[in-house]
Amino acid sequence: MRRAAFTASAVMWLVLGALPASAHGLGGRADLPIPLGMFLGGASVVLILSFAALAVLWPKHRWQTDPPLRELRVPGFRGMLIGLQIFGVAVLGFMIATGVFGVNNPSRNPASVLLWIGFWLVIPFLSALFGDLYRFVNPFPTLARWLGLQGEERPEFLVSNGMYPAAGVLLAFVWVETVYPDPAAPRTVAIMALVYLVAMLVSIERIGPATTLGAVDGFSAYNRLISRIAPFTRTEGGDAAWRGWLRGLATLPDIPGLALFLVVMVGTVTYDGISDTPWFRDLFGAFGSTIPGGTVLLVVTVGLIGIGYGGACLAAARIAGDGWTAERVADRFSHTLVPIALAYAVAHYFTLILFEGQRIISSMSDPFGTGLDLFGTADRAIDFTLITPTGVWYVQLTVIVAGHVAAVFLAHDRALFDFPSEVAVRTQYAMLALMVVLTGVGLAILAAG
Repeated sequence: MRRAAFTASAVMWLVLGALPASAHGLGGRADLPIPLGMFLGGASVVLILSFAALAVLWPKHRWQTDPPLRELRVPGFRGMLIGLQIFGVAVLGFMIATGVFGVNNPSRNPASVLLWIGFWLVIPFLSALFGDLYRFVNPFPTLARWLGLQGEERPEFLVSNGMYPAAGVLLAFVWVETVYPDPAAPRTVAIMALVYLVAMLVSIERIGPATTLGAVDGFSAYNRLISRIAPFTRTEGGDAAWRGWLRGLATLPDIPGLALFLVVMVGTVTYDGISDTPWFRDLFGAFGSTIPGGTVLLVVTVGLIGIGYGGACLAAARIAGDGWTAERVADRFSHTLVPIALAYAVAHYFTLILFEGQRIISSMSDPFGTGLDLFGTADRAIDFTLITPTGVWYVQLTVIVAGHVAAVFLAHDRALFDFPSEVAVRTQYAMLALMVVLTGVGLAILAAG
C-alpha cells in the first residue's frame, strides 16, 4: 500500500510541480500556467499508474471488514456534543428570524451565508475530516425530541423505500440552488427552512426519528456518507475513536437507492459547474436560464452521470460473469462515488467559502439591517487577495485527482473481495476509464469557469 501510494504521490507532484508562482489577480481560469491538456494528461497518468500499482502491490482485499477502533480520549467530548445540538437549534432559529425580519439582501443578511455556505458546504466538508458533525448540529431531531414528537420507528419504510426519498430531497434542494431564480434571497432561505422544519417534524412523528434520518432527510444521508471518509468515528458507547481514512466507506452497508443518491450527488455538482461555463451559456442560450430549461438540463446531467456509471458497472458484470448484473455491481461499488462527489464539491465551492463566506463577518454585525454595528465590521469588504488564481487551481487540481485516486483504491479492494482473483482487475478497466473521463470533465469545467 505504501509503495502504491508513493507511486501515485510522486506522479501527482510531477503534475502539480509544473505550476509556477503567479501574482496576477483574480480572473478567468482559462489563463492557466500551462495548457489544460497537459494537466489532463498528467491527471490521467496519475490514475492509470495508481491502478497499475494497486494491481501489482495490492493482490488481496484488506478493507472489507470493520476496522479495529482505537478509542480516543477527548476531554469534555460528551458535553461538546450536547453543545452542538443546542447550537444547531439556535442557528436554525436565528436563520429563520433574520430571513423573515431582516433586510432582504443576501449581501447584508447572515441567513443566506448560514444556509448556502455554513449548512450546505462547511459542515459536510468538516464532516469529511472529523466525522459526522451534522448528526449533532442537525436541529430537526433535537426539536422533535424537545417537543415530544417521537413517533414509533417504522423500519419497514426504510426497507421498502431505501434512500430514494432522500435522493429526491437532495435533488430538490440543488434545484433551488441552481435553477430557481433567487435562491440566496433571505426570504427564500427562511421559507425553505420553515417548510423543511415542518416536513421533518411530521416525518419524525409518523415514521420515527431514526427512519426519517435514514430514508427521508437528504442532508443526514449526504453528511453521513461524506463522514465515512473521515478517520474518526464513535464507539458503541459514544466515545470518539480512530478507524482510519476511507475505512468507513469500504464497509458501507448495501441500502436500496444508495447508488441513485450518489449519482445525484455527483451529477448535481457537475451541473452546477457546467452551468457556469461560457460554452454552456452559448450552447443553450436563453433556454438554459429558464426554470423549465434549467430543470431539464439538471436532470439530463444527472442522468448522463448515471448512464456512465451504469455502463462501467455493466462492463464489470459481463467480465465477472457468474450471475452478476449491472444493478448488483452498481450497488456494490456505489461507495466509490463518495470521494468523487466530495472532490467535485470542494473544488467547485472552494472559492465560494473562501470569499463569499467572509460576508458572515459583516452581516453578523447588523443581522437585521437596522443600522447596528455590533462588532465594528458592518462595512467590511470581501478580501479577494487571500489566494491567487494559480493557488485556487492548485487546490482544485489536487482535490479532483485525489478524489478519483481514492475511488480507484476503493473499487480495487471491493473487486478483489467480490470477484474471482483471475478477473478482478479486468472488471475495473471500464471503471478506470470512467474515472479518467470524470477527472477530465471536472478539470475542464473548472478551467472554463
